[in-house]
Amino acid sequence: MKFLTNEVKIALAAIVGIVILFAGMQFLKGLNVFSSADKYYVRFSDISGLSASSPVYANGYKVGVVEKVLYDYSQPNNIVAVMGLDKNLMLPRGTKAEISSDLLGNVKLELKFGPNPIDLIEKGDTIEGGMATGLMGKAADMIPQVEVMLPKLDSILAALN
Repeated sequence: MKFLTNEVKIALAAIVGIVILFAGMQFLKGLNVFSSADKYYVRFSDISGLSASSPVYANGYKVGVVEKVLYDYSQPNNIVAVMGLDKNLMLPRGTKAEISSDLLGNVKLELKFGPNPIDLIEKGDTIEGGMATGLMGKAADMIPQVEVMLPKLDSILAALN
């Protein structure tokens, strides 16, 4: 009896195809299947578009990806993002993670390092997260000042007219 019949060859080809498909999907999501990374946790109250496979940057360089986002149903303001960071990256205590987005809506996580490079965070610890103000946040902070100036600006334009 021959072991490598046509049915066995088809089954092996299907299994290899499924494995390649899985690895390709993980690669397209930005996750590397074959390398392990150090995991850190970031606690947020609002993630505003952050999802799994969002990139993580430190000083403009990509150092990892968000592997998954966990929502705590018992505490609604407690959302935890699991980051997979490069093994060579060491985070000082006081490091914060900020969610930022560009004008096209791409959301990324930026690490802002703490002040003391000697006192390091242990692998697997939780750091605090927040939102980066960005250009639109700074413009929103100016709205009360603009509202105060509008009546004066209106009277100046009426006088010029």
